[in-house]
Amino acid sequence: MIIGLGSSGYASAAFLAQKGAMIKVTDEGRDPDMRERAEMLKKYPVQIETGKHTKDFCAGADIIVVSPGADIRSRELSTVLPADVPVIGELELGFMFCRAPVVAVTGTNGKSTTTELIGNILSVSGRHVVTCGNIGPPFISKVEELDVNSVAVVEVSSFQLETVKRFKPQIAVLLNITEDHYERHHTYDDYKNEKLRIFANQDKNDWAVVHRDLQGNELLNRVRSNVVFFSHNTGPAVIEDGRIVYKSPGGPVVIMNTSEVPIKGGHNMENVMSSIIVSRIMGASLADIRKGIMGFRGLEHRFESVLIRNGVEYIDDSKATNIDATRRALESLDTKAVLIAGGRDKGGDYSSILPLVKEKVKAMVVIGEAREKIKKVFAGSVPVITVNTMKEAVRLASTESDTGDVVLLSPMCSSFDMFSNYKERGALFQREIAECSDSGL
Repeated sequence: MIIGLGSSGYASAAFLAQKGAMIKVTDEGRDPDMRERAEMLKKYPVQIETGKHTKDFCAGADIIVVSPGADIRSRELSTVLPADVPVIGELELGFMFCRAPVVAVTGTNGKSTTTELIGNILSVSGRHVVTCGNIGPPFISKVEELDVNSVAVVEVSSFQLETVKRFKPQIAVLLNITEDHYERHHTYDDYKNEKLRIFANQDKNDWAVVHRDLQGNELLNRVRSNVVFFSHNTGPAVIEDGRIVYKSPGGPVVIMNTSEVPIKGGHNMENVMSSIIVSRIMGASLADIRKGIMGFRGLEHRFESVLIRNGVEYIDDSKATNIDATRRALESLDTKAVLIAGGRDKGGDYSSILPLVKEKVKAMVVIGEAREKIKKVFAGSVPVITVNTMKEAVRLASTESDTGDVVLLSPMCSSFDMFSNYKERGALFQREIAECSDSGL
């Protein structure tokens, strides 16, 4: 039984059908993408239920594979799924069939960038690498491409970690844990515990690469693998005097100047530090690491510099879907910002960044469902203007900015009130910037 017909549900169903399993798929949605995937599955002997989850359809399952977006604790699912049937996720399913060593990357922020950067470095070093998971292509859709000499670099979300049973990465990376996903995890401790499940099955032959700020966490005492901590100034890879230095057994070696790193922001430098450590564990040379970093162009909508016009830089950080991501973006700025924020609220505490906003933000333009809530928090500290559309937000932010300023889209919220995802939100931001530029505004 496959729960959910998103990309991972479709990939799980198609893979298992090709292996000869009897498949049922249930999805309560009716959107066009889901219907298209349902149509594509008709070439296999698969039974499909859409628009609802029913107890009769779900009866008789021997194993349930749940998609990350489906919460099996929800009333809609808990009342219809058969009891005492094993439940796994697509991540676990992929691991069951994966012949390659796995590098798994999790954290509240920075997962995608770090996953891709590790993959890029290891590819430069000559390894056959597949990057997959929460970042894009589902893990299960890529396992047939992997053999014992390959490396699977897998981005892992807390939703995926909820259902792991035997998932055992050779290297598990935990970048950070901050408030997020209260729409799914009831408390911060619940969320943190799900993240820490990435280490659950590791042993002394495996590695845990963990941010220094988490080293005092009592839950990390449960980690049985070799732990390496990282930060700007902790661990084998550090930043000293504007240079990235690796502390090798033969003495420190300079890999590169920080100015040569193509992705910007202090948060991205921490992603670089963790990637260097992982790549060294996997056998990459320092020369290949340098080449892999310098050849990495970064990912769209993640602190992405879009345009500099009239001395104002426009930065697309649409992927900043939580408060800590916006904190990291603001901390990376050396100048004042006009901040475009808002979207669907995720339950975090906006006041936690109030001192930083006072320091770095000259004005805020807020949109989306959360705009009044955000305005209530910040209006006494900086000018806050509410608008209804991205077009209004970009044009108003442009008029509020001066030479040397930054217009920063860093929403602190999910995009699902106005957009299908953060990519659509960021793409519209960039189109509106281009239109402003073309019209001379």
